[in-house]
Amino acid sequence: MKQPDILLRKITITLLFATLVVSAVFVLFPQLDIYISGLFWRDGGFAAGINPVLDSIRIFLIRAMWLFMLLSLLGIGFAAFLGKNRNIPLRIWAYPFVVSLAGPLFLVNTVLKNNWGRARPVSIREFGGELDFTPAYYLSDQCITNCSFTSGEGGAIATVAIVTGVLLWRNVKWKWLMFWGLTTLAVLGAGLRVIKGRHFFSDTLLSALFCALIALFFYWWMDIGKHRSKLTLTNLKADFRLFGQRLRRNAPRK
Repeated sequence: MKQPDILLRKITITLLFATLVVSAVFVLFPQLDIYISGLFWRDGGFAAGINPVLDSIRIFLIRAMWLFMLLSLLGIGFAAFLGKNRNIPLRIWAYPFVVSLAGPLFLVNTVLKNNWGRARPVSIREFGGELDFTPAYYLSDQCITNCSFTSGEGGAIATVAIVTGVLLWRNVKWKWLMFWGLTTLAVLGAGLRVIKGRHFFSDTLLSALFCALIALFFYWWMDIGKHRSKLTLTNLKADFRLFGQRLRRNAPRK
């Protein structure tokens, strides 16, 4: 009989509790969003919104996010080509791609951003715009599409950090360095959207939590905990050698 994963259970309870608490705080105290965004609004605008350095960082993070998905998709094809003799399971490559599709692309961008109608901070009256402020979770008609609730980029970059941490945690020696590096990545991705006036703090925080819950669900459903230890440099090298052998074997003979 399979033993229950106590750590997974604790993480699940913690994430659900954190999502519930954060949701309750911003529903009960909606002005907190305006206060936090107001910290970055000076002289009639969000000064960081036109900062070229921050724009360059944002572009870098977006490209890294798409590269992450592309590498995952290539990994799926790579593992499928190798067949049963592969050393790294197909599900290890599929996990980041599936989580990225289900979280940032489907839940955040398709379901929430295009249907909740929350105007972005830069567009509301409190910050010089013409639209009304809407608290988190409230359906609104202030925005038609690509709205503020929740943050697509914040969720996507958080997903990159979360999935990378999940897959590499067991085989990384300097765990503290990886933890702080990935945390910095997630905070930077979310923070840029807030300080530029493109999202409220609740948008980015809830987006990260929603994507974390989705990553956790697929971690359980795909049984990643049982297989992630096989994602090692040694196994990757072995799979590349096998890939080369397959290519030579299938190459047309002259």
